[in-house]
Amino acid sequence: MMSQTKPDVASSQSPKAKPTSARLGTVAAIGFAEFPAAEWLGQFRRLGCQVVQVYRNPKANVSLQEMRDAIAAGQMPCDSLHGVYGEQFDPSAPDESERRSAVDTFKSEGELAAELNGPLVVVHCSSIRQDGVSDKERNVRIAQLRKSILDLGQFGKGIGVAYAFENLPGYHAIGSDVAELADMLRAVGAPNTGMCLDTGHAHMVGDAAEAICQAKEQMIYVHFSDNCGRSDDHDMPTCGTLDAEKVGKALYEAKYTGTIMLEVFYKTDRLAQLADQGLASRLERILHLANGHTQN
Repeated sequence: MMSQTKPDVASSQSPKAKPTSARLGTVAAIGFAEFPAAEWLGQFRRLGCQVVQVYRNPKANVSLQEMRDAIAAGQMPCDSLHGVYGEQFDPSAPDESERRSAVDTFKSEGELAAELNGPLVVVHCSSIRQDGVSDKERNVRIAQLRKSILDLGQFGKGIGVAYAFENLPGYHAIGSDVAELADMLRAVGAPNTGMCLDTGHAHMVGDAAEAICQAKEQMIYVHFSDNCGRSDDHDMPTCGTLDAEKVGKALYEAKYTGTIMLEVFYKTDRLAQLADQGLASRLERILHLANGHTQN
């Protein structure tokens, strides 16, 4: 049966309980020498962030204890994990053995997220195909992704973890069309699944506020970053061409009350400079709009 409402994944919205209003979070880049957890995440706390999404360096073989230590050093709880991605982790892979291997990997990612007390995993829908794919392959990939959504939703329900499928830039095989992805998630109707709406990716292919409207019934997590509209720069909101206040208003209209996660990889000194220049007030303004407050 087709699901008509936003997926019930309350446990994925917080390490303890579903929040009643949107809050700022940040990516916690772990296993990267240029992002020392205490100093780097400390600057994000200055900007108003309250929770982190773990994103570990795939080349660093980061242990569970190292992740826990980094989270503790950042003094913010974990609410989610950014799943691994790349050619070998493609839930839309036309080859069934490759798809199943990707699904098995994301099941392990779900178990890791649960260990971190942040039971939500962000999943990239497909791998990069700069030259696009044929209509035939695209249709196969859509069918494969639907199977992966169902597989992971059923697994996630069993362990209390949600899977948020992320809209992607246009150079991926599938996944850049937000309306199509939302319709797919709705039609599959799998438990413990939804969309991670990435504003930077949406801005590269269209209007991010419109994408939020298209995704509102399925949106369970938000990646918030800015860019020039052409490349995935991961700029801080208000530092690119994205209309960040329009995004805030769209999130309120969508009745979104989850994490608005700053997916920004600026170095510590640049974050400190922006904080000194009043960035926290600009972000607070956007958060107020997302929560329906029009006054500063």
